[in-house]
Amino acid sequence: MRDSKLYKTLVNLSAPEINRLHKFILSPYFNQNQSIVNLFEWIKLDIRNATNHPVNKEQIWKICFGNTEEYNDGRLRKLQSDLLKLTEGFYAYEVFRSDPIHETKFLLDAIYHRRLEHLQTGALKGAKDVLKAQELRDASYYYYHYEIEKSTYFLSLEQSQRSAKSNIEDIVQNLDRFYLAEKLRYISFILTHQHFVAVDYKMLFTDEILNHLSNSDYTDVPAVIVYYQILLTYKEPNNRNHYEKLIEYYNSFIHLFPQTEAKEILDAALNYCIIKMNSGEEEYVREAFNLYMSSLENEIIFVKGHITPWSFKNIVTIGLRLKEFDKIEHFISTYSLRLEEKYRENSITFNFAQLYFYRKEYSKVIEQLSRVEYDDFTYNLNSKTLLMASYFELDEIEALNSLLDAFRIYVTRNKKLTKGKSSHYLNTISLVRKLAKIKMGDTVQIEKLRKQVLETKGIVSRNWILEKLDALKN
Repeated sequence: MRDSKLYKTLVNLSAPEINRLHKFILSPYFNQNQSIVNLFEWIKLDIRNATNHPVNKEQIWKICFGNTEEYNDGRLRKLQSDLLKLTEGFYAYEVFRSDPIHETKFLLDAIYHRRLEHLQTGALKGAKDVLKAQELRDASYYYYHYEIEKSTYFLSLEQSQRSAKSNIEDIVQNLDRFYLAEKLRYISFILTHQHFVAVDYKMLFTDEILNHLSNSDYTDVPAVIVYYQILLTYKEPNNRNHYEKLIEYYNSFIHLFPQTEAKEILDAALNYCIIKMNSGEEEYVREAFNLYMSSLENEIIFVKGHITPWSFKNIVTIGLRLKEFDKIEHFISTYSLRLEEKYRENSITFNFAQLYFYRKEYSKVIEQLSRVEYDDFTYNLNSKTLLMASYFELDEIEALNSLLDAFRIYVTRNKKLTKGKSSHYLNTISLVRKLAKIKMGDTVQIEKLRKQVLETKGIVSRNWILEKLDALKN
């Protein structure tokens, strides 16, 4: 029972949710089967007591049906299925009631289809009041505005009166705003995603939409102008004004988006900074760090209360580049508690390894990373890069060459990497291999490699390689 889908669904509910579900199941409108109530109450008690005492199906049967009925496995499984369906209905009902626009929209539909004209005026006024009370201005706001305007159109006028001007213009305007905002959101997501993963998407009307927006004023629609500005930063990355305008919109409008979408907008700004950082534009390192710090304070960076291991790693990496060692040590110790438990141990281990590297404690780096197993290819790439640099710093040339061979095979075989990102790592592997062969004071080879490093466009550890070349001069 405790391994069943039903039990796992119920155990994830909070105590207040369990209590509301209990009332839901006790309501004769939703359930009239006492055996379902009995099963739920046993599971609720078992979850509350956190007991691990073995329980078999026959015992569960007696709890649900008493001692008078003979055990029937199919009937017990049907009972569990019925309770699961009730629980799913409860989940849906909770979401429905959490947003008054849903209830308002369906009330208007009911009034129209049941011809309840005496409720029409009050319901329409209530619908307008609900819309005015909405604080968020994401795409869904304009969709529900469209739905309510559409209901208003059908409710307000008799067929004979439709020669008068109606609210059709409002219906179409809100539909257009919803479509543009949502379309731009996914185009932005695709452009962001394609910078890091080799995937291909096809999107209709992209050029037509961008042409329309370049000649139109949507300053009163934050969901349109924010995503349009994201697109401009990617399409014209060398125009700093686009990024500065995006940050201006971010600071002005981010509170108008639901948390999940606010995080997407934050990610778009951060990814732009990271692309610039990887191109050698150092001023974006501090820019990204400040964005991360502010997103921790206002909690935009969190997803369902958690920080992702990738955001966690980026904060550490960027902070260390700025030599904010004490802040980063505090961050790892404090915010690791906001990582999901399944990621926590590996994230702590890897990111402390990064901290040790910047503090030049290279043996600790190797010790840390030898205990880490990674499923995510980004973590694997970063771990190998860190190990590569640590072996070089410790003058472990044999171990370094062995790692470089394995690293090269890993990069060439990884189909998830874009060609650009693959070339960055392959360039780095090649340059570090040459670096390891240069002898102290060999100025000819040092300058030759320095020139190659400066002329190569994509390198993962450019500054570190240049730093090592400078050290070899002495």
